[in-house]
Amino acid sequence: MKFLARAVELDAIARLAASAAGGALVFTGEHGIGKSRLMQEALDRSVLHAVLVQTNPAEAAWPLSGFSAVFASIDDPRAVEFAGRFTLRSTEPQQVFAAARDLLTMLRGLGLPPLLILIDDLDRMDEISQTLIGFMAGRLAGTGLRFVATAKRLGGDHMLAFRESPLAPLSFAEAAELVQGELGPVADAGTVQILAARSGGNPLVVEQSARALTRDQIVGREALVLPMRPPKATKALAAELLDPLSPVARAVADDVAMASLSDVGLITGDDVTRVDALEELLYSGLVDVHGQVVRMHDPLLRSYLYWSLEPHRRRDRHQELAALAAGADGPRGRNRAWHESFSPTGRAAVGGLLDAASALAEDGETDAAVEFAERALLIEPELSRAHRGLHRFASVLALQGMLDLASRYLARVRVDVPSPALSLKLASTRIGIELSRSHVVPTDDVESSVSLYGDDDPVGAAELLSMVSSFHSGRWDLEEARRWQRLAALFVAKAGGAAPAGFIDASGMIDAIDGREEVRPVAARLSSDELHDLPVGSLIAFATVLCYQERYAQARRVVNVVLHDHPTEHLARSWAWSLSLINEIRAGDFHRAHAVVDNWTAEPVDSEPPHAARTLAMTWHALTLGLHDEAQELAEECSALASAERNPAVLARLSTFLGTDALLRRDIDEAVRLLGLADAGSVQIENPGLVRHSANLIEAYVLSDRRTEAEAVMQRLLRQQHERPSEWLELAVARSAAMLAPDDEAPAQLAAAVTLHEERACDYELGRMLTVQGDRLSRLGLRGESEAALAMAAATFERAGATLWARRASAGEPVVVRDADSILALLKAEERVIAELVRRGLRNREIAGELFISLRTVELRLTHIYRKVGARSRSHLASLLN
Repeated sequence: MKFLARAVELDAIARLAASAAGGALVFTGEHGIGKSRLMQEALDRSVLHAVLVQTNPAEAAWPLSGFSAVFASIDDPRAVEFAGRFTLRSTEPQQVFAAARDLLTMLRGLGLPPLLILIDDLDRMDEISQTLIGFMAGRLAGTGLRFVATAKRLGGDHMLAFRESPLAPLSFAEAAELVQGELGPVADAGTVQILAARSGGNPLVVEQSARALTRDQIVGREALVLPMRPPKATKALAAELLDPLSPVARAVADDVAMASLSDVGLITGDDVTRVDALEELLYSGLVDVHGQVVRMHDPLLRSYLYWSLEPHRRRDRHQELAALAAGADGPRGRNRAWHESFSPTGRAAVGGLLDAASALAEDGETDAAVEFAERALLIEPELSRAHRGLHRFASVLALQGMLDLASRYLARVRVDVPSPALSLKLASTRIGIELSRSHVVPTDDVESSVSLYGDDDPVGAAELLSMVSSFHSGRWDLEEARRWQRLAALFVAKAGGAAPAGFIDASGMIDAIDGREEVRPVAARLSSDELHDLPVGSLIAFATVLCYQERYAQARRVVNVVLHDHPTEHLARSWAWSLSLINEIRAGDFHRAHAVVDNWTAEPVDSEPPHAARTLAMTWHALTLGLHDEAQELAEECSALASAERNPAVLARLSTFLGTDALLRRDIDEAVRLLGLADAGSVQIENPGLVRHSANLIEAYVLSDRRTEAEAVMQRLLRQQHERPSEWLELAVARSAAMLAPDDEAPAQLAAAVTLHEERACDYELGRMLTVQGDRLSRLGLRGESEAALAMAAATFERAGATLWARRASAGEPVVVRDADSILALLKAEERVIAELVRRGLRNREIAGELFISLRTVELRLTHIYRKVGARSRSHLASLLN
């Protein structure tokens, strides 16, 4: 199996190998967590001479057998000879420690070259060898040796000299990559996700589970049996957890394992002893209880318990639990279909299983939902009579961003007599998944689906076309948006009656983003109850209209409804986060904009593949925090994603952000280049209030003495203001005119422009205007007035959260973003060492051990470092240094 992840652990081994003082490190973890693979990978990657000692458990009864193996690995005749003659007079601790001191003295006298000794399964060596090695581990300085070991857990005081580092389970992404590697490139992506979610992050479980699948299961043609049969790797783990339980607690655990989620009342009834047994399981960490729902904490343990029951006993218990759940609602009612599906008449439960799967998915219980759906497919593989339920389930998964799972189930929809309406619905769902996955409209699929089924289902065709139109509107590609909306209008007319909500929403978005005053809709303010009743798509469309009408506070209110009321609809949330950032940047509220990026990037990454809009948000965030190197890396990634998505609007916005940052730093040539790219890239974007680069481009031209080009952009702005008047454009024209004013007219025009900005109550735009005023007055020799304007600008930028612009105004000079070397130059020698270790990812306790200082000393020095370099946190310091 290919070695994956464990970068942190491998870095720790590399640091230990490079340390002049030597030392000892032990990685602990359960069977199958990847300890042996870590040792082998460390051996392969080590730049220091390294040897791997594999413990032989059969020799554990032979005293000093492990010690002999370690010394034999040193590959020095003197050490080997000494080890061969080494004996212990007694196994009393003082005699063992005395012998260990003699060994260390001998090793120091040999003058060995540096050697990294990797010991796999140290805890399976004979006890005397463990004691000797444990004593030596804390005193290796001068011997040339470094010890790195693995163990299930550390036992006894003699091992305390080893610095322990527990091996965490693989993350979901790492487990999924491992599953993909095991199953090969033909594996169904949904199958990969299902296995990864049930592996417990244990590499050995992944390997054994993957090998148990059939070819049809791997490619997605056959349902998976869930819970999965436990691989051999789980048996020892399960026995260790279950042995301490009382008989009643074990019986309750068996019942909890019968379903992915269970009702507490169904499990315990009125039996006080079972209630107490459930408490015992809860306190032991084996189950999780949320309200009236209980589940096994570890999917591997649940798998073991479920399959350890004898088949007839398991079948009988399913029927007993189904009878207890009869007539119930909620979790108990959902589980009824699950338990009934194991009866001889289980096919009758297929519809109930799919209904329960959709309900569970809507509640965010994806793993449980998948189990119900796989059970339905196992009972009735074709599902020709339950295709609507399977389609609904796939649609719910798609809305939640589970695109691979949604594709898996959508591909399994089978119907005896396909209807145009159903065929169009299936096509719309597939197109929506592809749109969400690639952020590119599958034009051929849309056109063929509409041409095949649109005449028979004009409403469905109009909804599909309106969805595509809204997608293009969100990318400011209004020409394409209008083209699809015109097609949608033809089907709306053919259908007769009221237009679908999606069509109305798409039309409103086009008009608002276009910005022409004569066609701009005036959205009425809705009450909270009315907002909560709107579907999520209409909420996003309404917020979009408000944002581009410059009604930022109202747009913020609507976006918050989306984020609060729809916690599991990740695709809608992604759109809402993107719109929210656009809204706050347009409003000039950097405080809120930074909070949006922080919250957006905290969303589960598995539900949102990388895309240009999200990477653009992170680029803006890094730029406006002064993290220039990080911003440049993100900008390159954003540019690549935007090109792949054929999204010129993101490229234009990216150039605007980078160009504005260059203007801030007074890198005028770079500002002209980047803002010129934004200008060229936004040729097809007719509304100048979208990209918002023009005033900055004029400023860059003026500062580079390219007045003719600046005046040409100004004339274009005036024409656009007549066609698409907006508050921002009025301010941009006023600022640009003041910059272009002759010297004798400049003070009056600057003052008038500042007054106009003050009336509009946008702190960021006011700060930009005051900065222009201060710079221009300074060049005119009006030093006092200039300083007053720049001081007001700094205070205004601080209110807006534009910290770098505030520094620029306060200093009266360009802001220079410091690199790592200049940051380190601010620190004392001992502080630089700690800062470097933080950059490499060490925790405070690890730093203290590495430098042989107290934990309190590390904490105090870090506090001083934060103050000197302006870091807000440990992660911020690391990002500054990186």
